[in-house]
Amino acid sequence: MYDVAVLGAGPGGYVAALRAAMRGAKVCCIEEKYLGGTCLNVGCIPTKAMLHASDIYFNTLNAKQFGIDVSAPKVNDAVFMQRVGSVVKGLVGGVDFLLKKRKVEVIKGRGKLASRDTIIVATPDGTKEIKAKSIILATGSKPVKPAFLPWDSDRLMTTDEATTAGSLPKSIIILGGGVIGCEFATVYSELGIETTVVEMLDSLVANLDADICKAVEKSLKNRNVNVITGTKLVSAEPGRDKIIAKLENGTELAAEKLLVAIGRRANIEGLDLEEIGIKMENGIVVVDDHCRTNIDNIYAIGDAAETMQYAHLASRMGIVAADNATGHNASDDRTVVPAGIYTHPEAASVGLTEAQAKEKCSSVKVSRFPYTASGIAQAYGETEGMVKLMAEPEHGEILGAVVIGQHATDIIQEITIAMRNELTVEEISKTIHPHPTFAEAVAEAAEAWEGFPLHSI
Repeated sequence: MYDVAVLGAGPGGYVAALRAAMRGAKVCCIEEKYLGGTCLNVGCIPTKAMLHASDIYFNTLNAKQFGIDVSAPKVNDAVFMQRVGSVVKGLVGGVDFLLKKRKVEVIKGRGKLASRDTIIVATPDGTKEIKAKSIILATGSKPVKPAFLPWDSDRLMTTDEATTAGSLPKSIIILGGGVIGCEFATVYSELGIETTVVEMLDSLVANLDADICKAVEKSLKNRNVNVITGTKLVSAEPGRDKIIAKLENGTELAAEKLLVAIGRRANIEGLDLEEIGIKMENGIVVVDDHCRTNIDNIYAIGDAAETMQYAHLASRMGIVAADNATGHNASDDRTVVPAGIYTHPEAASVGLTEAQAKEKCSSVKVSRFPYTASGIAQAYGETEGMVKLMAEPEHGEILGAVVIGQHATDIIQEITIAMRNELTVEEISKTIHPHPTFAEAVAEAAEAWEGFPLHSI
């Protein structure tokens, strides 16, 4: 009998297992495929390795503006992807080491619930029954694969294949203009690969703040991406050396590969959750702020229980669930969650979008500080971007924020901490920020919000 059994070893699951073990519990972690889950193996980490490499190449091509003359740089497909794989391998090894160090038993296989305290695991050596006082469901998500597409063809890819391929495509159509699709479009276009993005909505990354939508589309078009919005892809026909995609407006597109990146859905099929009475809504498990399901000893975290599919949120939920499962009260209302998109420039946000903030507070006050007025941005030659703050005018309570530009996904954390701890815009403006940094743009935006802009009009 285990104290805690964790089903899934992604950024939520393995963190939950480590936390429970550090709380003194006897813990097992059941994983069907690979330690680290989607994020570490075929998601966050390999895509960021690809994005950094493409950024190096792209900036090398444009190095003359800095007085650096580099002749004819080339991309070695095999080495490019080998490095991505080596980064992943090293980090997976780190997760394995930590689990062993904390004496978490890793069980290889696919599990399903037999009762509120029993998991049946199909392992390579046969069926195994696991008993546990508490169970944490951390099964993550998987790519959506529309049935009308010819999945028997190797000309179709999901992000799973794109991050593990041995080479890069010669040309590509990306179906889906969300965060994932736009990140891959950045990689391929920066490497000089002919890239087309097809998005059925009227805007790329349509669920994000309008300023981010504009910045991402501008960035991709500047990299010669063919951006097609407001239309659906209705069919795809693979051929000997290309795949032809047809749009609902009759347009035909041809490329070597088609990458499908239209979203992910919770990987909870076949877990027999309904049979033991676990409540679900809209394809995910329903949990409270303790990450507890309607069955008090069963918890769910990450993509299995949240529509915000972020590794960092899964990890936080893993800590909350593990603490509660081991008798240590913990909660998180999950209302202050930063999010980022690693296009070039990066963009990040926390809290409400500007449109949502205006809907919540009609008198909301918005301020912006452009990177064109930032000394460090000018020094770096990275002046695309800004910091935007939305706050209610009476007390300066921050409702939301956007950062676009170099290091945006790091800089957003300052505002996240401020919102989490109910700091005001005034308190940010009175905090000394180091100079010259990109982070001082947050203070500049706060000063502008108060009506005292120093380096902007």
